[in-house]
Amino acid sequence: MATNRYYTPRIRVPDILERGKAFNAELPVYRDGNLVIPSLAYFRLVDDKGEDVIAETVATIVGNIAIYAISAGQIPISLEYSDSYMQYWNLTLAGEVYEFKRPCALARSALYPVVTDLDLEAEYSSLSQIRPAGDSSYQVKLDEAWSKLIQRIRNNGSLEYLIMSPDTLRDSHMNLTLYLIFKDASSAGMGMDNTYMEHAREHLEQYEKAFSRLQFKYDIAQDGIIDEKKRAGTPVIFTNKPPRAGLRSGRGFGRGLR
Repeated sequence: MATNRYYTPRIRVPDILERGKAFNAELPVYRDGNLVIPSLAYFRLVDDKGEDVIAETVATIVGNIAIYAISAGQIPISLEYSDSYMQYWNLTLAGEVYEFKRPCALARSALYPVVTDLDLEAEYSSLSQIRPAGDSSYQVKLDEAWSKLIQRIRNNGSLEYLIMSPDTLRDSHMNLTLYLIFKDASSAGMGMDNTYMEHAREHLEQYEKAFSRLQFKYDIAQDGIIDEKKRAGTPVIFTNKPPRAGLRSGRGFGRGLR
């Protein structure tokens, strides 16, 4: 039987585990737009040294998705924080065993989204009128925008779970969500004279500006104490001499989305 290298595990951002707290790890796998149902699944969690935190154990299949319920006792307070934990999933698909990797971190606390449908409708009271039929909210777009935002923060050298001021992400999360909503509406042929695409471009620009101004409080030691200096969402690159004391730059690298 030929090995299929095109099975796609849906991994958007790393899972964040917390000491002494239960967590449901899962790995949905797709092909041709459909979930691929594993006939057997095994889960293993290793730390940043490659040592087993949870030795390979049989996982369950719920709703066609491999799931492993990590208990609070399996993540004791003696474990060290690290962004380099790894989940290994061995799934039997169509009679063949595949190993998938899913990055995760052990942190003091996780970061949660900061925008809801109420916030979107406070900006556009009639936004529900362009919501796709059958959807009761814009949660899919909110979640996608949040994943993109977290990934960009990580790509710029920060770790989202060390942020102590989640409210500072509100403008970025809001505008990126609205960009996705209006871009989708425009692609569906909605709106007169391409109005929705204009709204999409407007919110993409506002998102880029909000992200370039981003300054959040940080806890790099994970001791619950806010660091003295704030951290920028976009790092500053100096190509020649270091800056003079007190010099700041709010310029970013350019647009992160096209």
